Order: sequence, then structure tokens, then C-alpha cells
Amino acid sequence: MQNIAFTGKGKVYFEEQQQQQLEKGIRLLVGASAFLVFLMAVELMTSDYSLYVTKFYFFMLVVMTLLSSVVFWWLAGKAYSHEKWKPLSLLFAGLFSIFWAVLSLVLDHPSHLQTVFLYGEIYILVSVVAFFGYRPALLLAATPIVCSFLIASPSLTPTLTFAYASKLLLALGISEYLNHSFRDVVFLHLDSRNLKHQLKSVGLIDPVTHLHNNKHFNIELDREVMSSRRSKLPLSVLIINIQPIRLYTFTCGHEACEDLLRIVSKALEHGVYRPRDFIARISVDEFALILPETDEEGAAIVAKRLESNIHRSCDLWIERDLNEALLMKSAIVKLMPNMTTKTMLKRIKRVAAKINSYDTE
Repeated sequence: MQNIAFTGKGKVYFEEQQQQQLEKGIRLLVGASAFLVFLMAVELMTSDYSLYVTKFYFFMLVVMTLLSSVVFWWLAGKAYSHEKWKPLSLLFAGLFSIFWAVLSLVLDHPSHLQTVFLYGEIYILVSVVAFFGYRPALLLAATPIVCSFLIASPSLTPTLTFAYASKLLLALGISEYLNHSFRDVVFLHLDSRNLKHQLKSVGLIDPVTHLHNNKHFNIELDREVMSSRRSKLPLSVLIINIQPIRLYTFTCGHEACEDLLRIVSKALEHGVYRPRDFIARISVDEFALILPETDEEGAAIVAKRLESNIHRSCDLWIERDLNEALLMKSAIVKLMPNMTTKTMLKRIKRVAAKINSYDTE
């Protein structure tokens, strides 16, 4: 797997994504550790063979770890730099690793040892998921606990030593794979974002909603018409009219209308699942959705889903400002055997003009 190198703004963007991943990883580690400690506490409190001193050491260790976690998180809240998550991940990795390492030495009963080993291995797996993007934190989280397991094991044999070493190497291998995959995803997202910037610069993106504009819609429709003719598969275009967008503009102003249009566009985007489905804003209050390999029945299902999203996102907004219900009108234009791109565009314009009328039911 190729290791992608980031430079310039790409490097800054990757580091931002890495910091966000570390923040999520810390939350995952804290939550998982709290759950595992709870299970261990339940076992200690309900078992007949647990000594009082064992329970005392266990709960003292839990309290100390909890207080340290609160202090670390408080310090993180005081720091406003995004770079805080790297040192914070090291602190939490070391804290919880020491907790499990000491716990394996404190709980010296064989039955407890088996439970500690099991929960400790789960903790290592969680550490891999939490810190795959930052190797120092992963090593700090996993190495001490593996070493403590070797020391606490009743019968330390070469086979057991090899098994624990193999687990550590396997964890590192998995983390490397996840790290490469993470870099690939970030690179693709960055590439997509750059492409969107380029499209916007040449006038193919609507500046208000950041959807594709009418010009880009015409280009994509021509491509999909040719693809449909080659594959002999259906092609449908869903025309959507949102009322009363124009009235909202006259009543509340252009800035408020732009905010509403952004909400509408997000609702439409959330209702489009397939990568090839192409949504564009083709006029002030009209949107068009190209649905490759979709017949009229499938397009009608999509229309219902989008209408539900629109009402859920915008009804309160419209009723608050206009005291009028939002209305979404839609129509489906399908590619007929004798249609060219030009004739289909004419058909789309006629349908759009028809549903734009307030008299149309």
C-alpha cells in the first residue's frame, strides 16, 4: 500500500484531520476503559474469593485514575490549540496503560488474572482503533500492559512470551494498515475538495448552495444520455420546485433566503445516496436530480424521500417567518428512445415552467 505524502496546505489539512481523529480516539478509549472497569468492579464485588485488600487496592487505583483523567481533560479544555490532542493522547494512553499494568499485578488471584488478561487484550484492541494515526500513543498504550502481563503470568514460558510479543506486533501491524487507509481517505477527501474548488472557479458550482449549477447540469445530462443509450438502461430526471422561495425572498430579504436555500440543499443532498446521482440548482427555486439507471417508479420513490427531508428541515423555518406551509412540487422526465440531449432539455424546461405555476396542482 502506497504511503501518501502531504505537502503545503495538504499537510496542514491532514494534521487537522489527524487531530480530530485523536480527539475521537481519546473519547473512545475513556469510554471503553470505563465500561471495562465497571465490569471488573461488578466481578470483584460479587465474587466470594476476593480479599478486602484486593478490593481496596482496586478501588483506590480506579479513583486515582479517574481523578487524573478529570485533571487531564480540564487542562485540555484550557488549551485552545488543535495541537493539544497529541500530548493529551500520550497522557491518556500512558495513564490507562499504567492502570491496567498495575491492576494485573494487584489482582493476584488466578481467576482474577484471567479476567484482567481478557479485559487488557480488549483494551489493546481499543487502543489500536483509538491511536492508529499516532504511533507513539499506541506504543505507550500497549507496551506496558503487555510487559506487565508477562511479569504477572503464573508460568512464564518461551511460548507465552512469543504469544504476547506476537499480539503486540499484530496490533502494530493492524494500526499501520488503518493508518494507511486513513491517509488514503484524507487524500481522496482533499482531492475532492480541491476539485470542487476548481469547478467553482470555472463556474460550475452554485455559489449559494454549493450544489452544481445549471451549466454543469447540462454537461452532466449530456454525458448520462450518451451512457444510457450505450447501456440501454433507463434514465430519469427529477424536477423539484420549492414554494414559496420567491415570496420568502421578497418578505425576509436575500440573506435569509440564501440561508433557507442552503438548508434546502442539505436536505436534498441527504436524500441522495448513490454516487452517480447528480443534483443541481437550475434556477432560483428549482432543483434537478439526474438519476441514472432509474425508471419512473424509482424516481417517484426518491421524490417522496426528498419531500420528507425538505419538510423535516424547513417547515418550522417557513411557518415561523411567513405563516405559510412549505410546498414541494416535483415532476419526472424520463429519457425516451427518440430523445436527444437537446430535446430532453427542452422537455425539462417545459415541465419546470409548468410546475413553477401556482395554479398547477
